[in-house]
Formats: sequence, structure tokens, C-alpha cells
Amino acid sequence: MLMKRQIPLLIVIVVGLITLFGHFVANEEIQNFVDNDSTQWYDIIASFAIFLGGLNLLKLQLLKIYKKQKNWPYSILAVVGFFFAITVGFFYRGANTISVTGINAEKVEQAAEMIAGETGESTSTILSSISDPSSDYELQKIYKTQGGAEDFSQKLEAYGETQIEPIEWGAHLSATRGDTGSLFNWMFVYIFTPLSATMFALLAFFVASASYRAFRIRNFEATLLLVAGIILMLGRVPIGEYIPAWLIGTFFVMGIGALLAPFIKNRKITLAIVAIGSLIFLAIGFTNGWDPAIPGFFHLPVMQEWIFQVPTTAGARAIMIGIGLGIVGTSFRIIIGIERSFLGEQ
Repeated sequence: MLMKRQIPLLIVIVVGLITLFGHFVANEEIQNFVDNDSTQWYDIIASFAIFLGGLNLLKLQLLKIYKKQKNWPYSILAVVGFFFAITVGFFYRGANTISVTGINAEKVEQAAEMIAGETGESTSTILSSISDPSSDYELQKIYKTQGGAEDFSQKLEAYGETQIEPIEWGAHLSATRGDTGSLFNWMFVYIFTPLSATMFALLAFFVASASYRAFRIRNFEATLLLVAGIILMLGRVPIGEYIPAWLIGTFFVMGIGALLAPFIKNRKITLAIVAIGSLIFLAIGFTNGWDPAIPGFFHLPVMQEWIFQVPTTAGARAIMIGIGLGIVGTSFRIIIGIERSFLGEQ
């Protein structure tokens, strides 16, 4: 019980108090702990958490394959992808570069043309780099396999001395050294990125379905949500720029008339208000050559930008303030030992 309750709780309280005091106490040692040590501790714990999460994912998928549960063939793809990413990230760099030096002065142009055809760079840029025969020139291309690098290296041997070198561990995870990158980068660009884009594309349909259910007009607040949602969606797409502002103004007048109708007993007055307002906006459109951007406030891109910048920002700030207060309250409960859910207790 001591090791499972009291000691973890004591560690949380002490570290939480020190971290909290670090923002209010001008002490160099406390500041160093808050800014450096505690951050490194967090990174170490997060690394172990990622490791355990990966093992848990592998365990669940293998059990699903073993028991042949629903959609178990997809689990095979998950396991294969897991081991492929681990392999190309930690064990197989798959990234080789070619350096050439001592190019014959009479064959510099031919060598530059060959390198340009391989790397996609301009011949003039390569000529300026290999003009000095004594200097090494590294091709701006990363070869995923040793064999691919050797094939082109043999072709370059007719012009100068070549050397194949694998890039450093860690650098193979980045695409900054070339357009093709390493095998890991190829996996990220041509497998992970398209799959992510596909996932977000599918989410758009779920969002549309959820919006349809949420935007059912039941009261005034739901009506505002529906109108704001339509304006934001149309204002964010190219077609919104071509919808005339005077037409939106006319619809706006009709909406006002619909809101005032229950309070005005004489229908002729309501009709007159709607008719006069509509004629005003139609006259504005006629006098301005039916310019879709006039009047400016009723242009959909302008309206959606105002909604996004003013009401949405205000609501987001209110939510963030509430989240901040909730974090403060929860953190205080954890520090003083009232909240113990992180120990597995209710």
C-alpha cells in the first residue's frame, strides 16, 4: 500500500509544488529544475509511454488476428506497417549519397549533364559546383538502396572518382537533403500522408452528417447556428465569392420579415417591410452594375471573416478561460492529494 499509494502521491505533491513555486519564486535552482530537469523527466516518461503504447497496440492487433475477430485482415496491415516503420526507422537507413571528385576538365560538361538528368537540378548550377576538380561534389539525391547508388556511381566513374556514403542516423528521417529522401521518408510521404488525407476526406462526410443533425431548427439558437454555419461554409469556398452581396442582403431582409411576422398583426405591414428592403438591395445592385461584392458587409467572404474573427474568437476565449480554470482546479486537487484518479482510485 505504501509503494502504491503514499509514495506516488508524495512524489506528485512535491514535484507539483516545486513546479508551481518555480513560477513565483526567484530561485536559480528552482528555475533550473522547472525549465530543464522537469522537462527532461517529462520527455523520459513520455518515451516510455510511447513504447508501452506501441506494445499494447501490437498486442491487441495480434490477439485480433489470432482470434479472427471482426475485420481481422486489417489488423494484419496494421502489424505489417508497424514493423515496416520500425525497421526503416531504426535498423535500415536506406539512404545513401554519392560524392564525386577529380572530374576531368574536358568532361565537366558531360558529367554535369549526367548529374542534372539524375538529380533534376540545372546544368549551370552543377557546373559552378564541380568546376574545381580537387573539391568533392555531393549529389543532391538520396538513394534508398545501395544497389541504386552503385549503378549510378559506376556511370560517374568515367568522369571522376566516386564514393558512396550512407547518411547519418537520424538524418535519414528528414527530407531536407533531397526530393526523394530515405526509405522512411518515402513511407511517410507516399503512404502515411495519403492515408492521412484520405482519413480527413472521410471525416468531411461525417462532419456534414453531424451538421445536418445538429442544424435542425428547433429554436432561435439553433437558427443562429444554422445561419452562421451556412455562411462559414459558403464563405470559405470559391463559390461564395460569386454569390452577390445584394442577393444575400435580400435574403437577410426576408429573414427579418419572418422574425417580425409573429409580432405584427397586419400582414400588409410585414409585406411592405420585406418589399421595401428587397427593393433597396436590388437598387444597390443595379446602381453598382450588379457587382457581387457590394454592399461589402453582405459579401459572404467578408461575413464569414467577421464571424470567425469576432463571435468565434470571443467564444473560443471563453472556452479557454474555462479550461484554464478547470486545469487550475484539477491541478490543485492533485497537489493537495484530493484527486487520486491517476493512482487508479475513484
